[in-house]
Amino acid sequence: MKGRYQVYFERARIPIAAVDGLGRVRESNPAFRSAVARTAEELDGVLAEELLAPGEIDAQRPHWRMLALGRLDVYRTRVRLVRGDGAVICARVSASVEHRADGLPWRAVAVLDEISSAAPVLSPLQGEVLRLVAAGASNAQIARRLYLTRQAVDYHLVRLRAKLGAESRSALAGRAFVLGLFVPGVWPPVLHPPLAGTGAPECGYWTPRN
Repeated sequence: MKGRYQVYFERARIPIAAVDGLGRVRESNPAFRSAVARTAEELDGVLAEELLAPGEIDAQRPHWRMLALGRLDVYRTRVRLVRGDGAVICARVSASVEHRADGLPWRAVAVLDEISSAAPVLSPLQGEVLRLVAAGASNAQIARRLYLTRQAVDYHLVRLRAKLGAESRSALAGRAFVLGLFVPGVWPPVLHPPLAGTGAPECGYWTPRN
């Protein structure tokens, strides 16, 4: 950012970064650097995809290329980002293209919001128990469906409540949706597939806009 907008860019509480047509971070404000726990020097010139958690790059790269080629003007998605301290966070990214006078895309300005700690990692069995709870199944139905004892179901529910920070069984589904564990807009509930090599769930969805 240059000129009179520089002061707003620097003081904004919303994390903002500018990425060039090659996908390199060219500018970042203090809020962005704080969100990803990196210095201005560490971010300057780094490929934006290097900030993504494993498994995210292949999913996001085609859409960033569409931005760079001018085929998308606005792109919104939820991604998992790796901070400089190694922690993984979830965030919604809204990127819009600023065009040059000749009509070619110049850079994309990315804004982060809805930042939260990454959703907890669940075992396949825990994920299936959670999915059935969210679908409205009773403990007895879950036990029959998964060939478990009622005591085993109770045990997994206790573990799930602890992992998701839910105070009750009925709160589990709500917490799971808030944490982005389920694919949005799908019923019956479907868990996001794990990130490659991590066992962790995807953070969300993408919505391209022309």
